[in-house]
Amino acid sequence: MRTRAHAFTLVELLVVIAIMGILMSIIVPAVAGAQKSAREAQERKQLSDVNMSWKSWASSNKGAYPIPGLVRRQMMDLDGDGNGDEFVAGSGREDARWNAHNAMLSLCIMENLLVPDQLVSPNEYSDTVYAHDAYKYGTLGQIDTDGATIKWDPGFSNDLTGDEVGYSHNSYAIMPLAGERRRDQWDRTGSSSFAVLGTRGPMNGCATRLNPEAVDCDSNASVETSNTAYLMGKPGAWRGIIVFADGHSDLADGFYPDGSTWTSVDEVTGVTMELPDNVFRADAEAAGDWISSDTALLGSDILLTHTHSDGDASNPLWSPSSEINPYDVDFQPLHD
Repeated sequence: MRTRAHAFTLVELLVVIAIMGILMSIIVPAVAGAQKSAREAQERKQLSDVNMSWKSWASSNKGAYPIPGLVRRQMMDLDGDGNGDEFVAGSGREDARWNAHNAMLSLCIMENLLVPDQLVSPNEYSDTVYAHDAYKYGTLGQIDTDGATIKWDPGFSNDLTGDEVGYSHNSYAIMPLAGERRRDQWDRTGSSSFAVLGTRGPMNGCATRLNPEAVDCDSNASVETSNTAYLMGKPGAWRGIIVFADGHSDLADGFYPDGSTWTSVDEVTGVTMELPDNVFRADAEAAGDWISSDTALLGSDILLTHTHSDGDASNPLWSPSSEINPYDVDFQPLHD
């Protein structure tokens, strides 16, 4: 007998489509959530690896994190005429020209404490930021045009805004190596409430810069929208990993980590207050005598940013203000 092939009826087909739609509505958000969690975990791991590289350096350098100016020091005055005569390894004054983040991170790579890929976030959004895929390890030990021994690849850039070099090889915001912050949190073991490294954020920790129609903290509309909302957060909000001076890390929603404060003294009453610390804004001015024009940048509160220098003392992005005080520099915080 001839049998008749069975076919789906329209009702059966619609039921199957409906079931598939239900399954997709369950599966797709779960997959997206898993991907987001995986990227956050990778971000935390990379940031922890960066901090661990600094701790490895500190274990052999009197407990201090990497300071390029102590690796490439100023020339020694060997004949007493007041002029520098020769670069001598391990001797001479610190050369603060080199203490911007690009030289510090490049030094860590040259010392095999990091690889370039570890400095680019898995959530990177900017076209300006990419891994340094041609790091020149072979330059170590060569003599540059100043007569100094090369200690790191000078081609490593931290120019986040792209205004000077045009590109950046690092995604992450770092504590500037200057002022009271450096003295208290970089040159020795720091506080468990003080942030030294993290997912980058907008200029001055201004949340309104994260909006699609950006305005700055003074409600001026003539500013570009910060893309940092797209790293781990969403338009109008910031979310990121913050690593503290003692090495622990937290996932934070917003710019004010728990327990992190800065000290404010009312000019009229003299009352001292401990206020929540925005990790992307310099709130506290430096105590004591400083040459720098903006002493807030040299204060003791948390400030995470990008800094870049080519070693030229006239460079407006990073330049020493004092030949004898390496903590006193002028620098421009870089945020996108």
